[in-house]
Amino acid sequence: MTTTDYAVAPGEYLEEWIEDQALSQQQVADLLGSSRKQVNEIVNGRAPITSETAMRLERVVGIPAKTWLKYEALYRADLARIADEQELASHADSIAPAAASYLRTIGVTEATKKAPGRLVSDFLSFHRCGTWEAYEHLHESALRGDYALAALKESGSKLDPTMLSVWLRAAETDEAYERGTGLDYSPEKLRAALPDLRTRAAAPDSTMLRDLAGMLEDVGVVLMSVEPPKNFPLLGMTRWIDKRVPVIQQTGRWGKDGFVIWTLFHEIGHVLGDPRGEMHLEYSTEKKRNSDAEKAANEFARQTLFGPSGLSPFRGLTRDAEIAAAAKQVGVAPGVAVHQMHRRRMLGYQFGNRLCVDLAGTFNA
Repeated sequence: MTTTDYAVAPGEYLEEWIEDQALSQQQVADLLGSSRKQVNEIVNGRAPITSETAMRLERVVGIPAKTWLKYEALYRADLARIADEQELASHADSIAPAAASYLRTIGVTEATKKAPGRLVSDFLSFHRCGTWEAYEHLHESALRGDYALAALKESGSKLDPTMLSVWLRAAETDEAYERGTGLDYSPEKLRAALPDLRTRAAAPDSTMLRDLAGMLEDVGVVLMSVEPPKNFPLLGMTRWIDKRVPVIQQTGRWGKDGFVIWTLFHEIGHVLGDPRGEMHLEYSTEKKRNSDAEKAANEFARQTLFGPSGLSPFRGLTRDAEIAAAAKQVGVAPGVAVHQMHRRRMLGYQFGNRLCVDLAGTFNA
């Protein structure tokens, strides 16, 4: 719906009629049975058209009373909206340019900083907040006490809160998230499903992510991909719906299978190992993953994927055939082994890359 930055008083329609009829305001006042001052104030938008005046105008001008009242209601609503947007405009600089661009990309707004009040209004509507203060309270409440705040402080991240909140809110409008509101999460069922999840992840292909999402949904866990704003520093996160249903939310920039699979089991570690309702952020740079919770999630992924022996079966291996054979023996995808060997400096980055499977773009396949 197109909005304007001005309000049209219903008196302007009356003024046009007066001019067309070549009448004076006093003559119209006499016809209406009112004072000239009242007519003048209506014409100039200072006095409202009441129900009584609307009925008189219907008899004199010929425009139905309900139409006059509609004009009046629209005028007052536009005045209130314009005043509201003028007040909201002071918060426009708090919205990161990438967040504003993201909202335009997904069709939430057409506004730019040239219409700051409208941009902020659309931003708040997207978050279902009536005021900027309500938005700030909601955003702070969502993170207060959770690992996310500590992670942001600890990492020195430049992650803008508005970039994070638009990405989180975009997920909430997704069908997968909506289905998640009706799921019944069971940590026992999730633990029982780990062997099957591990087996499916050992054979990465174009349907693997869809299959894993379905298997996780069966035990009450949402796995979803949501395209983020530009220059978004996160690759994914774990969050909860009403502290009941865990959501593993990724950016969709999956890359190679080793990273995808490792990250998934890392996030499952957060779901199973951390207090219910906590939010965990997965940064795109290794140096920002440094906390007890992250170390525990990494250890969970390592134990689940590689077992008690860890990466010892791969020590000293450099040839693709050797790594593939060891991965088959362990029961993991070769790309996962290569990913961990690279990270742990057991294998030069020039080796093993042909064993990795590109899963980019396959999440919704």
